Amino acid sequence: MTEYVATRWYRAPEIMLTFKEYTKAIDVWSVGCILAEMLSGKPLFPGKDYHHQLTLILDVLGTPTMEDYYGIKSRRAREYIRSLPFKKKIPFRALFPKSNDTALDLLEKLLAFNPAKRITVEEALKHPYLEPYHDPEDEPTAPPIPDGFFDFDKNKDALSKEQLKLLIYEEIMR
Repeated sequence: MTEYVATRWYRAPEIMLTFKEYTKAIDVWSVGCILAEMLSGKPLFPGKDYHHQLTLILDVLGTPTMEDYYGIKSRRAREYIRSLPFKKKIPFRALFPKSNDTALDLLEKLLAFNPAKRITVEEALKHPYLEPYHDPEDEPTAPPIPDGFFDFDKNKDALSKEQLKLLIYEEIMR
């Protein structure tokens, strides 16, 4: 899968570390980046390219723990992380001194490096910071996305250039 799934500044680290599937945790990370921007008025990770992006993320979150390091599936990505200098985590309180503790707690959970440790959408909606806005009766949901929906490479060689043009045209005209 291509790394250009999300706008770079809001891109989860697993996208840059050769992930294989798109998960809700990637969207949760993006929400965390947006919340950070709302709290400070500026992007938290304004990377110039994917190496710079990952560097900015690690500058704030610090070097991944051994558990998180071994959670990275790609050997090359692990080697790249290991080649970087050790970095200590910067507390969000230092970055957002005027923010309330509840907002920072949610931000910490949204921006967990390891997607398996990141707060889920359902948990985030129940978080105390969002509690005043949470109304299960008035929160529309979409049906689940079918497996393989984001597997854009699956049929790339099966279609001719003309077939692709036609499909794109038909999609635009819908």
